[in-house]
Amino acid sequence: MIRRIQYRLLCVSLLIVASLFSGSVLYAQDVTSYPDIPRIDVHTHIAEDVPAIRNYLKMRDLLKQEHQVDLAMWIDLGDKDKTIPDLKTVTTASKGRMLICISDYAAHDGLQIAPEELQGWLDRGYAGYKIWSGPYYRRLKENEKGYRYIDNPAHEPTFSKMEEIGMVGASVHIADPNGPWGNRGKWLVDPVEYWKEITAWRHVLEKHPKLIVVMAHGDWLVCQDAQLDYLRNMLATFPNLNIDLAATFQYYPLVKRGNLRAFMIEWADRILFGTDIGKLNDDEETADHVGRYFRAFQILETDQLVPGSFFGNRDVEGLSLPRDVLEKIYYRNAMRIYPGMKEAMHKLGYKTD
Repeated sequence: MIRRIQYRLLCVSLLIVASLFSGSVLYAQDVTSYPDIPRIDVHTHIAEDVPAIRNYLKMRDLLKQEHQVDLAMWIDLGDKDKTIPDLKTVTTASKGRMLICISDYAAHDGLQIAPEELQGWLDRGYAGYKIWSGPYYRRLKENEKGYRYIDNPAHEPTFSKMEEIGMVGASVHIADPNGPWGNRGKWLVDPVEYWKEITAWRHVLEKHPKLIVVMAHGDWLVCQDAQLDYLRNMLATFPNLNIDLAATFQYYPLVKRGNLRAFMIEWADRILFGTDIGKLNDDEETADHVGRYFRAFQILETDQLVPGSFFGNRDVEGLSLPRDVLEKIYYRNAMRIYPGMKEAMHKLGYKTD
């Protein structure tokens, strides 16, 4: 009996020490509290690299074994250096766990896919159109002519056609992160340029209110509390606008936790899970990304301190979102928005009602 009491006291002491070293907050547990909720990652860059796709499936198995997480599917947005992935190749290699989008990573040179071709891609089973139109200086050389902003009239025929046929703008990328004063970060440090790019996208939505779109990275309006308020305005104004969470988790400490949590709950119908993960080239990268995924899930699911996020190393306090909110973010919104997703999930044995 004495030994048992001593053992329990030792365990309590270890917990207290752990809490002291973690800022009086215990780190998140090793398994999910929601093993029955499937997850869909709507923002990945795999192209048709078959060995990398096999590593994705290995990662899925490891997530289930180590953390009881069911990572059900991914949406492949292609690769900026590759042609559009072949649908049959990716579907076969992924065992039906990947949908594919057509993509254009050179919008500053003009969108490469003609508007009259879009219906054909949609009919062949491609889930959407990925467009990258971030800061022009990441694509154009100094004094090089090009379409600097997404609202250039040259793009109008494409957006009109997408609106007409219901093609989803899949993780459309417009700006880069612009943090609060004193912590602008390594990306778009100029707030004037940042808001030019955000405003240009608003002009597109004003002209095309029926355009269904998922904005990459929360439309990069997640690095300041005032940006979150502007994003609220965007979502309220444009009912077909949605966002993904790809590459945003490391920026959550820049905003008030209560504000971010309230935003996630309020707009749960319009938020989708994503990571911006690239290719997995070997077993080491595959194992590393198991931890990355799990940290991202724990940020959304728990109220504990998560040691790092998907890309960043800074501790992030979890948001502890309700189950119904998690279900929408993790998979229900993706099934509703992307053509073919609901059918693919059904084929894999998931309930889709």
